[in-house]
Amino acid sequence: MMTVEIWLALALFLSLALNGCLIWFSKEQSRSLSYVSQNLGDLVELIVNYREHLRRVYSLEMFYGDETLKMLMEHTTALVVILQEEYGDVTYLTDPLEVIIEEDEENQEIKTEQDVLYGGTRTSNS
Repeated sequence: MMTVEIWLALALFLSLALNGCLIWFSKEQSRSLSYVSQNLGDLVELIVNYREHLRRVYSLEMFYGDETLKMLMEHTTALVVILQEEYGDVTYLTDPLEVIIEEDEENQEIKTEQDVLYGGTRTSNS
């Protein structure tokens, strides 16, 4: 009977240790994903700003019709589209969620709640 208790105690200890490791690992992965999401959102914003700057330069009388700038604008636009389509879900991961609560059919309220993975202010990945 003593060996059964020893085996059960050993199984309990291993289970607790494994669960602790998995909880720690999931917390670290959540932090990493939040950090990547914030930085990817910044990257998309920088490229959009770059595209707008390039569009303003292209529309200047001196550069209007330049094929090199036109191709650069098309390439930048394609890059923004790819980033928003492929990684759009990741970039909005840390944004607050909007939940629509219906009181009546005529009146609707929008309540903002924060996502579970909301990281708050940007910090390094530590």
